[in-house]
Amino acid sequence: MWLEHAKVAVRWIVVVATAIVLFRVGSDHSSDLTAIDLEFDIFWMANAIVATTAANLLLPLGWRQIVMSFDQALSTGPAVRLWCLAQTARYLPTGLLAIASRLQLAAKAGISRSITASSLVIETATLFGWALLVCAIFVPSTTLPLGIRWLLAIGCALGLITSPWLISFVSLRVSRIRKLTLPRPYTRLVANSVALLGASVAARAIGTACLAVGFLGIGSGDVTLVLGAAYAGVAAGMIGVTPAGLGVREGVMAAILANRFGLSDAAAFALLSRAWEFGFEMVFLVVASWWGRSTQSNDESDKDSSASDAKL
Repeated sequence: MWLEHAKVAVRWIVVVATAIVLFRVGSDHSSDLTAIDLEFDIFWMANAIVATTAANLLLPLGWRQIVMSFDQALSTGPAVRLWCLAQTARYLPTGLLAIASRLQLAAKAGISRSITASSLVIETATLFGWALLVCAIFVPSTTLPLGIRWLLAIGCALGLITSPWLISFVSLRVSRIRKLTLPRPYTRLVANSVALLGASVAARAIGTACLAVGFLGIGSGDVTLVLGAAYAGVAAGMIGVTPAGLGVREGVMAAILANRFGLSDAAAFALLSRAWEFGFEMVFLVVASWWGRSTQSNDESDKDSSASDAKL
């Protein structure tokens, strides 16, 4: 019992520590935050809330499809709760604790470590592919030459389209070489996961655009610039060495937006978008924890009722 309480305490310590880090980053750049003349458009903020919430929900649902493709049963509520709890550790250095947390929580749900590790690789690669695709489409040619943008966009699109069959082939080869007990994934479910993760990236892009319009009052001509900068930062953050891309994402985003909005406004919006994302992650974590527990309790009650009926 004490071990379970200790694990819960560690998770919340991570959340609090991350909030402190973000607060300190904001304090260090307080001059940037006060230099910008922020607006507040309730219509666009409401749309940003809906889009960000949808993006947060679609991520664990996409991961669940990957796990199910390896013939593992996992209910929706517990899957969302498991994914969200593991994500709280991604702000710690190296991000290894987030991986270890996902492996441990999934093992408690009856999912083998090899399948969980494979799902992590597939999920990360898919999200990286979608982020690069959005970046290639929207980032300005002054930042990335047009030829490279076309190559990236075509390569990412082809990779995402063929990924269900590529993943199936690679899984089969790895199982033979490494002698792992890894079943061949169902391509239909892998395709579902790619679509859900892509929908999450699209929803987050819409949320970012609404956030920019709601706070900065930008015109339609600047939306593509904001999306390109945001996802250039996301892609750079995924290959960076800082936890959850802290600093890397904001730096890349601010650098791209600086030519259009000025350095102070660009830096302020980069910090604002990170704080917005973190805040919704924490709220979603609380809701997902409650949902996952209630769903698990209902499933256990149904099993107990079925067992009692069988005995009668």
